[in-house]
Amino acid sequence: MKEIRVSTITPCFRMKPYLKKFLEELPQQTYFDNLEIVLDHNEPDQEEIRWVKEFSKKYPGKIKHIIVNPVESIGASMNRCIKEATGDFVTIWNVDDLRTPLSIESQVKAMLEKKGDIVMGNYSIVRSFGDRTVKKVFDHNNVPTSELVRSMYLGPFVMFKKTLCKKAGYFDEQLTSGADFDLSIRLAYNGKVVVADELLGYYLNEGKGASTRPGSKQLLERNVICLRYGIFDKLDLQNIPLSVTYSIPTIVSFGTTYSVSTFIDDYSKIINKNKNTIKKSILISSLSLLTGYQPIKNKIKSYIKNLLYPIK
Repeated sequence: MKEIRVSTITPCFRMKPYLKKFLEELPQQTYFDNLEIVLDHNEPDQEEIRWVKEFSKKYPGKIKHIIVNPVESIGASMNRCIKEATGDFVTIWNVDDLRTPLSIESQVKAMLEKKGDIVMGNYSIVRSFGDRTVKKVFDHNNVPTSELVRSMYLGPFVMFKKTLCKKAGYFDEQLTSGADFDLSIRLAYNGKVVVADELLGYYLNEGKGASTRPGSKQLLERNVICLRYGIFDKLDLQNIPLSVTYSIPTIVSFGTTYSVSTFIDDYSKIINKNKNTIKKSILISSLSLLTGYQPIKNKIKSYIKNLLYPIK
């Protein structure tokens, strides 16, 4: 058996409609011999378990199947995948997304040849599972470095060195929709981002995902992330009252709480450097427009004050 170089981060919960196809796709990777699939399987049924066992019988040692019951948060699931990973590099591969055959090999090549710590790449969004029609490619070749710590450019197929988590931390288990965006910012602050040459895959958006389904917390948690990293020009002021119900200055991983400043050098300088992108008066005056949030109004004022003045 060849050396495992890459491990997937593959959380799975209620993904039965996609799982069988996902398993069929894995051996199509040109890098399959050096690939390990870490499947964190939350509340699988017996048929799903049978499919994975059949795959393991055909490809011994290729899949690390972790059964979790009862279901845990997406952040906890992804963190477990990283912890259990054997490879030096880890890469997100969700069960409902398809990769091109050269996807993982091209990321490893970019990591080594371009001396990166993190590899992003172009991908296409599709509306139905199994569709490989390239209608619009999200081009990552000319992304300004400054935007990597402000926007979710690393994408759904990002690969990074497992050891980078020692500096950047892990997924925040508070977040149900924005955990990948949140970690991508900390990764970008702590490592060199390079771009793979090949199209990486097809990201499924059929309105059923954690960040796309009706009632998703994506917009709310994006606001949390903007507050957390001083991206004040992208704040949605109407979402501030609910945003501060999260612990914005801390990350929760493996049940332990860490200050965001643990993972970002000069964190207080970054926050205070960015404070001029939005006026304190706008934030404070917006509070007068709020109704129904009196119990946390003082908390909002206090948190805004801490954001807009030097952190000791």
